[in-house]
Amino acid sequence: MTMSRRTLVLGGTALAAGAAALGIGTAFRRAMRAAQRPIDPGLSRIAETRHGAMEYAVAGDGPPVLMFHGTGGGFDQGLAFTARLWRGGFGVIAPSRFGYLRTPMPNDADHVAEAEAAADLLDALGLDRVAVAGGSAGAIPALAFAIRFPDRTAACLPIVPAFFLPDRAPVAPWSPL
Repeated sequence: MTMSRRTLVLGGTALAAGAAALGIGTAFRRAMRAAQRPIDPGLSRIAETRHGAMEYAVAGDGPPVLMFHGTGGGFDQGLAFTARLWRGGFGVIAPSRFGYLRTPMPNDADHVAEAEAAADLLDALGLDRVAVAGGSAGAIPALAFAIRFPDRTAACLPIVPAFFLPDRAPVAPWSPL
């Protein structure tokens, strides 16, 4: 290959890589702006609980499902996760857990307090019994709700539970055999 042909190939490759990087960078910035756009507070409401204010949203109509979101979301993540349920004949109650969106972090924040706050939310909504679900870190307060309020729990669905107890030794992994 001659020097000028090599220069042309390398130059073209560099130009194509630069154009691809520019396109990826533009798409990344657009996605980040959308992710950082504040969530419309008109989509949710606030209920007072024994542990302070709790933000929540309700969607759908039918048998009620209480959905605890995982890390990195709020009521919006709970509604997104359960969209097929509330579009398909269930009512979904999606609270923002402690420290997420407009639910402040109380001094007594733990999974039992979150379960109690959710029970207070259900009282405010006039609901006696619900199926309770939790995705990832939300599975912890969902399990706590089912344990603390078995008479109010129609079913418990811990979805991909991220369960960690800092005061206990980690569970040994299962043997591959």
